[in-house]
Amino acid sequence: MTKDEMIECLNSAPKGLRHERLLWAACKIARLTGATEGGAYKMLLVALVEAESEPPDEYLDVLGLTR
Repeated sequence: MTKDEMIECLNSAPKGLRHERLLWAACKIARLTGATEGGAYKMLLVALVEAESEPPDEYLDVLGLTR
């Protein structure tokens, strides 16, 4: 499962507290991938941190950082 798919899973979680949404998404990711819920939670957190540290795609061309 890619990082983008994990973040989409989080975005599809029912509205509520961020922690509850993270737990819901981790449970869903664990069911889909066969990972443990704790492992899926850690992977989701890493994906979120990396996504927050990257500039949005529309700025990559301006910055000369095309993928």
